[in-house]
Amino acid sequence: MDINRHYSTPSTLSNQHGAVLIVVLLFLILIMLVGVIAVRNSSIDLKLATSDQINTVLLQSSDSVNNKIEMSVNDDPQSQEHKQIMSFTGIFGYYILNSSADNDIIDFCYRPRTGFFNIDKAVIRRSAGMLLSNNEGYCDPTVIGDYTSARNTTMTQVMIKNVSNVAGTRAFGHMTLGSDTEAKTAKMHTFAIYSTSVLPSYGNAKTDEIKDCFKKDASDSADGVSKCMTDNNIPNKMLVEQVDVANIQSGEFCNFFGSGTKGNSTSALCKDS
Repeated sequence: MDINRHYSTPSTLSNQHGAVLIVVLLFLILIMLVGVIAVRNSSIDLKLATSDQINTVLLQSSDSVNNKIEMSVNDDPQSQEHKQIMSFTGIFGYYILNSSADNDIIDFCYRPRTGFFNIDKAVIRRSAGMLLSNNEGYCDPTVIGDYTSARNTTMTQVMIKNVSNVAGTRAFGHMTLGSDTEAKTAKMHTFAIYSTSVLPSYGNAKTDEIKDCFKKDASDSADGVSKCMTDNNIPNKMLVEQVDVANIQSGEFCNFFGSGTKGNSTSALCKDS
């Protein structure tokens, strides 16, 4: 006798496999969503960190110019750094020792690796024209020596402007105490220092566009250096500082002129010859 036996596979097994597959897919989708959100947040954090770092670098570069000027002014008068500031060809001495230069403007590229300031590598503007013009007065992104460091990332353009006539209105406020009003060194000068630092490689502007921006007046808020750089998507930071420069004269009052030994003065100027 032949007996035919038929076996049937329960349908619940295939249903379980399908349910497991759906659950796995849902987990994969969830993991992908979490990953996308994490990547997106990390990108935002990276942009914020990069932006913060850029601002810090630019601020430090601009501030280093002002620190260098302050240190040079207060340095030994015989030092080279002091002469680059206070001599007839220095950025302040040019105004102090030249009465016809009050309204002139000095532009130069800050090159700390080769020397702080050289008037032969500067531009002097008078009214709408150029009193002293050369190709090295403005920073050039294609010149390695124009960058402030060997990393070749940051460059700083500086503009010096004499604002003594508008800085204060107090009577004789522009004169130094105990000085002769006729002496050229008796007048106290006030200068505005505009230091604009940029990162040329972080933008998409052409070299000529960057060079043209450097040639603009830094004090012009409507169409100045910083505005031009911003319009061309170049990261930049301008620092403006106002400084007073005076020829401080020291002296000593002799109680007994010609007979200084009778007083308490220790100055050689009060001693008998």
